[in-house]
Amino acid sequence: MKPALIVLLVTFLSVFKSYGQGMEEASDSSFAAPEFKFVTIDGDPVSSRNLRGKVIILDFWSSDCNPCRRSMPQLEEFYRRYKTDPRVAFYFVNSGWETLEKAKAFSSRGRSGVLLFSWGEKYDLPFAYDRGSSTLKAFGFDSNPSMVIIDAKFRVRHKHAGYQENLSKYLSEMVDRYLSEKNVR
Repeated sequence: MKPALIVLLVTFLSVFKSYGQGMEEASDSSFAAPEFKFVTIDGDPVSSRNLRGKVIILDFWSSDCNPCRRSMPQLEEFYRRYKTDPRVAFYFVNSGWETLEKAKAFSSRGRSGVLLFSWGEKYDLPFAYDRGSSTLKAFGFDSNPSMVIIDAKFRVRHKHAGYQENLSKYLSEMVDRYLSEKNVR
């Protein structure tokens, strides 16, 4: 491996510390989030520029990901709690490894009818699509489910890859903590 790449990798990894199984908490609050763009499942553009000043949660998924589906009830519970809070932005982002049409079929069934693998639950999650996986890659992820939490100062505060137990509770604790910090709109 080239020396410059090793230095970059060590620097990136040293910015995060382990927080529970698979969750990493930023130990350096100056780690700025990369700019990103994706679309809602209905095709409306979403840009990091329009989300600045909010606590942002991006959860990456694909329709063939069993842990993604397993976490949906917890994500729905979390989303219901914060969906009317203008200081919080949450998106359930298809990682772009499948077609937009497949992501739409999954999300429309999830919102409006019985989904065989969702145990009959209906979801009102804010579904989105990451064309070309550019946002997923910008945060250094290469698997689903993956999640990133960005604070109101646009700093990456948590990263997570894989299934997380008690996800709704954990996310609520983190969001409440970041909303209580100074300079949050």
